[in-house]
Amino acid sequence: MKSWLITGGAGCGKSTLAALLVGQLPVPHSYFSADLMVAEVMKRESTVQELVEAFGSQVLVNPGEVNRPWLRDVVLPDAVLRQKLEGLLHPPVLEALELAREAAEKAGMNLFLAEVPLHYEIGGTVSADFVIVVASSRSVQVRRMMETRGLDEQTVHKFLEAQWPIEAKVERADAVIWNDGSLASLEAQVLTLASPLLQA
Repeated sequence: MKSWLITGGAGCGKSTLAALLVGQLPVPHSYFSADLMVAEVMKRESTVQELVEAFGSQVLVNPGEVNRPWLRDVVLPDAVLRQKLEGLLHPPVLEALELAREAAEKAGMNLFLAEVPLHYEIGGTVSADFVIVVASSRSVQVRRMMETRGLDEQTVHKFLEAQWPIEAKVERADAVIWNDGSLASLEAQVLTLASPLLQA
């Protein structure tokens, strides 16, 4: 079974690429999203308790419900607080990823596709045969995040500064998908990516 990993910058279109790629794959495959798993982990009672112990009651917007905007605005821009948050969330997400990979292999899948936005930030600890970086210019990242997430420009820049520069990720990639243009352009790159590699 091959293992492919999708990563890149915020607002670059990683999830869009993943959806397009999954739609083109001609072989049995399994898909894992670290972002979706983070959302699931933050619903766990044990995680909520750990977050309250780490950050206080302001981490909740309602009893048992994590205040994600507060985490984004207060915790992510602060390196010390962000490290504390990642120490709580990353281990269960990475454990779930490896369990999903094992399940895919047992099920006889040809490909395990994982979307891991912070792959390089966490030290490249997720093993993969092929790493795809989705990249965009900084201006496009800012515009997309303001439009799709309703963030102000200052918050977006803080968010982006908490991640590796996209250029550093591009340098380490096995393949780069440049997503500054239209959906049609992205679709064309996905077709080029999917067909020869899976037949190799």
